[in-house]
Amino acid sequence: MQQKNLISFIKKFIIFVAVIFVVDFVIGYGLNKLYFNLKQGQFGQTTYALDYASPDILIFGSSRALHHYSSEILSKKIGGSIYNAGRDGQFLPYYCAAQDVILERKIPKIIILDVNIWELGPNEQKYMKLAQLLPYVAEHPVLRKYTAEISEFENLKLLSKTYPYNSTLLISLYDNIFSNKLPEDDRGYSPLVRTVAKKEFDNYKINQQTYNDKRALQKIIIDQKAVKYYKQFLQKTQDLKIKTFVIISPTILEEPKSEEKFLLQEIAKAYPNVTFLDYSNNQTYNNNYSLFADEFHLNDVGANKFSKELGEIIGR
Repeated sequence: MQQKNLISFIKKFIIFVAVIFVVDFVIGYGLNKLYFNLKQGQFGQTTYALDYASPDILIFGSSRALHHYSSEILSKKIGGSIYNAGRDGQFLPYYCAAQDVILERKIPKIIILDVNIWELGPNEQKYMKLAQLLPYVAEHPVLRKYTAEISEFENLKLLSKTYPYNSTLLISLYDNIFSNKLPEDDRGYSPLVRTVAKKEFDNYKINQQTYNDKRALQKIIIDQKAVKYYKQFLQKTQDLKIKTFVIISPTILEEPKSEEKFLLQEIAKAYPNVTFLDYSNNQTYNNNYSLFADEFHLNDVGANKFSKELGEIIGR
């Protein structure tokens, strides 16, 4: 009797596991189609960057890259095709991952890497946000070494077909349903068509001074893992003989000296193919709030101005 019960239990367990596997596969298949159907919006842009982009000029960075570098202007000024692979809220680990994938397809002539002082600061979110890469791991196994940063068992979780899309469903649904309302990008570049008001700017100045005073009393801890990623990114461009520009793009307020900025510059100097440009203390942009959309980003007018100036430098 006990043996029959055991056999019955094993059979039911196998059926249960099989059902879970089938359901996971079917739902995962549907989520995959929903996700990769997107041609616009943040997911569509990421897919194009990782799966298709093969330009002569390639831009990496966070939202500041996404909104500060006009593809049209830079392409004309420098000459050659261009794609802006900047992504909202991302950091150096993501740039390295995207670089690994895209450069497997084509070696660009020029790379622009937009950085900021937060790249090297202590912030575990820079690794958690690598979850954005999960839908692409099956197609690009090189990404596994990056998704492993999210958690110890992250790549094991990818045995599930639904797991890579756990956090994408609502955005995928919205972007598919309202695709006609999504803002268009120009080869990855997404302009911000708004301007900071004087009152907002005055508040930024007050808040920034408070932040700077507090920061001056703190011992800044450098994220050494992020430093390694930064060196990895630049080493790859050197190995492949790619002309590279590491840029701190314009800021609405002048940034004080910091260990992070010093490190970003000093490390860049170690690579002969790299030019480091710091616009964070450029008086043309500092305090000129008419060129900014918010406290972190240039608006379309500011981005056009900056892109023309940068294009002249790179195109020499």
